[in-house]
Amino acid sequence: MTFALALAAVAGDGGVHAATSAGAAAAAPAGITVRSTPAGTYLADAQRMALYTYAQDRPGKSVCNAECAKAWPPLAAPAGAAAAGDWSVIARDDGATQWAWRGRPLYRFAKDAAPDEVLGDRVGNAWRVAFDPVKLPPATAIRSTWLGRVLTDVRGRTLYWRDDEKPAGSEATASRCKDKCLDQWLPLAAPLLANRVGDWTPAPRDDGSRQWAYQGRRLYLHAADVKAGDALGQGLEHRWRAAVLEPMPALPAWVTVQNSDMSEIYADAKGLTLYTFGGSLEKAQQITCDAACVAKFWRTIPAAADAKPSGEWSLVPAPGGQGRIWAYKGNTLYTHTRDSAPGAVGGDKWAAGVGGGGGGFTPIQRRRDFEE
Repeated sequence: MTFALALAAVAGDGGVHAATSAGAAAAAPAGITVRSTPAGTYLADAQRMALYTYAQDRPGKSVCNAECAKAWPPLAAPAGAAAAGDWSVIARDDGATQWAWRGRPLYRFAKDAAPDEVLGDRVGNAWRVAFDPVKLPPATAIRSTWLGRVLTDVRGRTLYWRDDEKPAGSEATASRCKDKCLDQWLPLAAPLLANRVGDWTPAPRDDGSRQWAYQGRRLYLHAADVKAGDALGQGLEHRWRAAVLEPMPALPAWVTVQNSDMSEIYADAKGLTLYTFGGSLEKAQQITCDAACVAKFWRTIPAAADAKPSGEWSLVPAPGGQGRIWAYKGNTLYTHTRDSAPGAVGGDKWAAGVGGGGGGFTPIQRRRDFEE
């Protein structure tokens, strides 16, 4: 996705990650590009193709070989390349050398077809775009949700700010959340001795306590948010907004969100659930559902001639080369002909387990938290 850019963390910590880095660009090798966004910076190669890390790797050791390396090509280091700063060179099992950043081997994603595309972020809950977040106080973090890259507390709970507390300059305005408002909205407490941290400042409150503000905007927790990734306060009273630093790109106009038995899911304009296929479709056709069966029960999503990709929603050539069809994270999208009502998921897990695991045909859920 062109999440300008999507912005996932290199930390393999399940999603919440405090920022401690001094800068992704420090001593970057020739040919590495660094892009800045409101949430931080991410790494790309010389062609601006996003770079990724793999949670299963060990420090200084890649375990992505053979078929894995075809899907995730290693970022090759030239002969004689030397370590510098956060950058090091590791040896792969086949004898080739590969760049690593902070001990984490770096890769491209084969399904990223254009510069700035980041379709590999969070694939398998193991791959992350290599990202260096903005400076944060110890009690805060950045988390990826369906809203985008959002400021959270250290437990992953969404932080909010108010539309009517926007500062004129860099200093926080007086808090408008008082009395009964504080029953539902909890100021993000700053220690009494806290000092400025990057764009973060401790702002005084009327009761003598201090509250963290980011770029002058006071931050709050919503009492109804219990789990990491909850954002139940979004849009309340037409003034409360999640503290989104980098918004998720807009959904294509034809995509809708529907309720289902398995949570919110993405659907087409008619409300029909969207699926992708995990594993080998060719093998599935040999074992469980041949080409005629697939043609009977599954429909691809044709793209208009003027359609443009948006974030994780991309365009791929249609079978036979006749036009283009829609894909999600590089995987072809389908609807199921037996889904007759919005939210129906009758095609869930068709051909599951075929071709090296995967999930068969699987609905695309708008997960509450992309890094759960």
